[in-house]
Amino acid sequence: TPALLNIQTVHFSMNSNLQKYIDKRLSKLSLYYNRIVSVDLYLNLDNQSSQTNKSVELRVNIPGDDVVVGKKSESFEKSLDMAASTAERMLKRRKEKARIS
Repeated sequence: TPALLNIQTVHFSMNSNLQKYIDKRLSKLSLYYNRIVSVDLYLNLDNQSSQTNKSVELRVNIPGDDVVVGKKSESFEKSLDMAASTAERMLKRRKEKARIS
């Protein structure tokens, strides 16, 4: 699990199933980079007229540059999954770059 996970929701209340999914999905981030200071997650329910209205912004705070990813889809789980996958790729690259220098 990341050192510290901050979750903010906008325009809705999070249920415990979503909370569990978030904890489980983000606990994998430390496998890709072991110096994560904290993780900030912003979940936003955009306008109700669109199906693709669940956006996620994931900010992984690491020494140096933070990794920030935003994704939007029809479910928070899918948005989070896409954002976490992108963040994992970025963290992996960052780790490899650190090893070289």
